[in-house]
Amino acid sequence: MDALPPAGESATTAITNHMVRLAREGGVEHICFFLALRATKTRFLPKTFKDVTKLQADSKKRWLESCLEELKLLKDRDIYEIVDLSKERKAVKNCWVFNIKPDGRY
Repeated sequence: MDALPPAGESATTAITNHMVRLAREGGVEHICFFLALRATKTRFLPKTFKDVTKLQADSKKRWLESCLEELKLLKDRDIYEIVDLSKERKAVKNCWVFNIKPDGRY
């Protein structure tokens, strides 16, 4: 939904009309939209790595596997290397962004 709603039509009505069009036409855009909507509404998305450690065993395992896979990919691409930090330097900080992709991958 890229265009502004027509004059006199509220944003809510425009969104509703867009969803009706998606439902009528179907296709990949429709499927991705509803998969993403389902994934974000039915699953808790951790905000920090500490949140991951507090999840139930099955969810915790999936998120940790995804984190390890991401770290392996970064290492395989030589994105970083672990070195001793000298006193005059500061470490680069990072943060995890946890999300579920529309196709269900963590």
